[in-house]
Amino acid sequence: MANIIKIMEGFSFIPRSELNLLEALESQKVDVEYQCREGFCGSCQVQLVEGEVEYTSDPIAFVPEGRILPCCCHAKSDLTIEIPGGCHFKKPE
Repeated sequence: MANIIKIMEGFSFIPRSELNLLEALESQKVDVEYQCREGFCGSCQVQLVEGEVEYTSDPIAFVPEGRILPCCCHAKSDLTIEIPGGCHFKKPE
């Protein structure tokens, strides 16, 4: 069953199941900060407002309660997330 990803500012979408959350956000042109893409640095942290995720690998970075690392997790249910600094879309190149 497909899950819905909702961002606090009102944008929502249904991600492809094979994508982790960071890849799913990127596929929608949502601008999310990241560096390592493997759970080492923690720079892609977002606030999990509602829902449940499943990590594909245990993150090495410290992840405070209520936050998740989109680079190494998938939506296990419908999610509502809040991106630090708000939801911004990448400008076309």
